[in-house]
Amino acid sequence: MTLQLERPVTTTEMQRFKAIDEAFPDLHAEMIDGEVCIETVVTSAHGQMVMSIGAQMLAQWCVMTEVNTVYEGWHGATYLRPDLSVADPSYRGTNHEEFPADEVILVGEVVSKSNPENDTRRKVTKYAQAGIPYYLVVDPTKGQCLLYSLPSEGRYRSKVESKFGDPVSVGAPLDTEIDTSALYTY
Repeated sequence: MTLQLERPVTTTEMQRFKAIDEAFPDLHAEMIDGEVCIETVVTSAHGQMVMSIGAQMLAQWCVMTEVNTVYEGWHGATYLRPDLSVADPSYRGTNHEEFPADEVILVGEVVSKSNPENDTRRKVTKYAQAGIPYYLVVDPTKGQCLLYSLPSEGRYRSKVESKFGDPVSVGAPLDTEIDTSALYTY
């Protein structure tokens, strides 16, 4: 697999976003449909859940956190940084400022207390539009995981709900079960 961006996205919205992002490097910023969303500092609980999931796939896959995910179909109006991205192991050791969505196999988000609809609604649509095969939503407010799959025509055709403690089965090419016993509510 080869990491390739057709061309850098340089819309006015993207330029504004990058200026805001550079001004506040300690905050988690994303842009969805031209709206800049800034999250407060990620909590320890949030980070522990991201690490718990990512560690389970690290031996076989390239697991990244906070990677800038881009997709030309978002037309420069959306710029996402999933809590967790999984790609082919050939990307291990690479360092890219932007990573094309079509090279990502799974994205994961731990639902934010401050703006849960971004993770549970808006990003579901965006990741499906980009054709990312799997979107895992970890919701500590409800004690559940939602695994979206089978993207088609801008939406996911399948959604499987699992309670914390129950495994989450992810199909090909990952072919794994994610152990959720270390996840907890807040």
